[in-house]
Amino acid sequence: MLISPRRHLCLGTGCCLFLLLWYILGSPLAQVTGIASLEPASVSPSTHNAGNATLGFQTILALSRSPSWRTRGLMAAANLTGLSIYIPPQPPVHPDIAKVFETLGSEYTLHISHGASMAWLAHLDIIKYAIQADFDTALIIEDDVDWDVKIRSQMVRIAESVRNLTQTSANETAPYGRDWDVLWIGHCGEYWEDMFETVFYEDPTACPHKYYYGWAKGNMERMPDHHRAVYWSANPVCSFAYALSRNGSRKVIELLGAGKDVAFDISMMMACRAGKLKCISVVPEVVHQYFPNLTFGVQSMVDIGNGRQVGPDESEFEHIMGSTENILESARCRALWNKRCLRE
Repeated sequence: MLISPRRHLCLGTGCCLFLLLWYILGSPLAQVTGIASLEPASVSPSTHNAGNATLGFQTILALSRSPSWRTRGLMAAANLTGLSIYIPPQPPVHPDIAKVFETLGSEYTLHISHGASMAWLAHLDIIKYAIQADFDTALIIEDDVDWDVKIRSQMVRIAESVRNLTQTSANETAPYGRDWDVLWIGHCGEYWEDMFETVFYEDPTACPHKYYYGWAKGNMERMPDHHRAVYWSANPVCSFAYALSRNGSRKVIELLGAGKDVAFDISMMMACRAGKLKCISVVPEVVHQYFPNLTFGVQSMVDIGNGRQVGPDESEFEHIMGSTENILESARCRALWNKRCLRE
């Protein structure tokens, strides 16, 4: 595992002497500024719990309006990979409430569309559910997401990296430590610069640069290929999968509960960037959206909420394989068709 520093250091005799002293004195790895290997002393046995049925979180909650091709594929992937996912009943939102939510703020506020408003309110509802249940941590996923068949082993390495980034003591029993509010593991792109404090590690399950798809491809190509990176969030977009700590859940409700922006994910990203939330991103992402076969023109729930046509009946396309960007071995496609469906 590599740690990329916030500042470039001269790798000379002085650095070698420093590393020698560090080795002799037994300083924690996370205090080393430079390039170093992950040492067992910085890893807690509890990180292995990140490979359990809830990926080391107290629960996995899926955001969904009703049973559909989205939830059927979701649960097929969960069964294949041994994940325990709960879909709480989603309370209805009165159209007048959504309309008021869309107009909150001054005339200078970036106002939200109706479809994005409905999605935002749904995210707030499921976060409130996590607060009411008093979950220590909760992973929230959208119902059309996908992940790699090796998600459980992937998350163990991510837990190790999060603990190194946050300089968590080996005595801390929480798999990911506790020094974070939001752990953003599923997104559609993230920004990165080489001055960011970053934990890198080689990962054969990470999407190679040549297959990475989306607006962040240029950022990805500045990182080591066949590696995964864990760092303090800069610009994560899309709320496919994010974990919240107990404090993080409450902070998100307080900060985002009144809307006043164009979308839930953008507002949360801005809170991360401003330091109001302590957010960590995983790049490339380990959770992404699954797309039904593009020839059918299936619309997202946000697009439908914005007035787009509902599109074809799910019986027309559900049995035909679609694709998932940036996930090498799709759990959905393996479960449903026993095939790989990486979008190339």
